[in-house]
Amino acid sequence: MKVFTLEEARNLLVKIKPIVEDINLKKNELFEIYSRLEEEEDDLERMYYQTKLKELESLVRQGFMRIEELGGVIKGVDPILVDFLSYHEGRYIWLCWKEDEETIMFWHELNDGFAGRKPIEFLDSAEKEKFI
Repeated sequence: MKVFTLEEARNLLVKIKPIVEDINLKKNELFEIYSRLEEEEDDLERMYYQTKLKELESLVRQGFMRIEELGGVIKGVDPILVDFLSYHEGRYIWLCWKEDEETIMFWHELNDGFAGRKPIEFLDSAEKEKFI
């Protein structure tokens, strides 16, 4: 698993954000087709919707796999949460990004989840204190 600096992880978001946008479009299509499938009575139409669902599900999985190939770790799918392994003050941490955030603004310990997120500034201030 790749270990990222904050700058590397933030730069990687340029590639990850469009993938997340595409995943969300596909998820919306999935929900729409699920609704149509439930209401559809024609067998031929139902087969079409089922085929379309499988295609979209596969594309969503491929999107998540692509994020992981780039080094992100999927921690949630609704909303999409991506963590990046990092190293700070002699220990590994997660840099944490949520799909509606402009950039990586939070981090948390390896054993903490989303609820344990702390602002990135906490890392910056800890680093500055070392040199004072």
